[in-house]
Amino acid sequence: MNAQEAVELVCELALRYVSESSVAAAKRRHAAVLSWRDADYIPMRFFAPVPELDELPVYDHHEQWYDPAKSFVTQMKGTVRAAASGSDWVHAIRADTGVVNAPSVFGIGFDVPTHTKPVATKFVPKEELKVFEVPDDIRGLGTVPRVIEHMQHHLNVLEKAGLAGTVGVHHCDLQGAFDIAEQARGSEIFVDLYDDPPFVHRLMEQSVKAYVALGKLCKEISGEPAVGGNANGYWMETGGLRACDDTGILLSPPLFEEFVVPYLAKAFEPFQGGWIHYCGGIPDGSRPEGVHLHDLYLRNPLLKGMNFTTGGDLEAEIRKLNEHRVAFLGGVARESGESLEGYFRRVIEGCPGRKGIILDAAVGGNERAAAFETWHRLQDEILGG
Repeated sequence: MNAQEAVELVCELALRYVSESSVAAAKRRHAAVLSWRDADYIPMRFFAPVPELDELPVYDHHEQWYDPAKSFVTQMKGTVRAAASGSDWVHAIRADTGVVNAPSVFGIGFDVPTHTKPVATKFVPKEELKVFEVPDDIRGLGTVPRVIEHMQHHLNVLEKAGLAGTVGVHHCDLQGAFDIAEQARGSEIFVDLYDDPPFVHRLMEQSVKAYVALGKLCKEISGEPAVGGNANGYWMETGGLRACDDTGILLSPPLFEEFVVPYLAKAFEPFQGGWIHYCGGIPDGSRPEGVHLHDLYLRNPLLKGMNFTTGGDLEAEIRKLNEHRVAFLGGVARESGESLEGYFRRVIEGCPGRKGIILDAAVGGNERAAAFETWHRLQDEILGG
């Protein structure tokens, strides 16, 4: 099966399962939760198996980079599984070009391997970064032409397939201000924090400028409003962007407060908000990365949601977010032997009304048919019909 045939088949499957009414309901629920209002029902998401997807080819990351059709097929497999579940997904794909997009604006070297998405291979000399100014028009820099190519391809295919109203194209991976700065400078930025703070602050200002420029460009291409839209699968009335902070969580609170907190807020200002993701932590282990910084994250008045895992007390951290009117976006682990009803009840009883979380639920194969009905019934029982 060639790539074009695979595109046609995955679109046929998407048309079979994607529901306009389900997407509309999911958008309303996401928007309510991320604006800190009660939804009709707290959103809950899970996947369902679709055996027909096994007929489609598998493409490595190198192939996907150079052929947007192959990236389209790879991402749409997840969309089909999400749609088949009937749960609260706001379907969208992206230019899936890795974490190097905003850093590449500074001129980093990068590689496109087969086993993972593009990675930085050569950092920018400090003397160049000291004087580099991110231009207003970044269209010709780094990976940005590739991002544009992939987004336009995906939009065109979805339009021709009749899916444009139900499957969107959201922004590429934007990273976050400190992630961008670290990929431009390399690990020596951790020494610069102590030896040359003015340089780091200037680099952070330019990193924010790259984040904002790329975010605005993606919204322009996708046709989304400047404020609001689809932020990596979450629908927002204001915001509409995700920021990543995988590198920032390595810092101590004093360093984080000085060098990261102000720039996270500046990155969200043009979009009136956003949500933050960071990797790290093992839910059942002893690696609570990032938890030491949560109080600082929550100072950001434009923060609408957070996604993280933690080896600490996840439910206590979710309560802390909710106290600051910030939603948790992600999964809550299901205890060994816990029934579906018991699991859902535990999550719902921890919510401050019909808001506070968009749950990626741990639902077993034989439970999928009853999951959505159970989730709604328990909310009516616990929170009032």
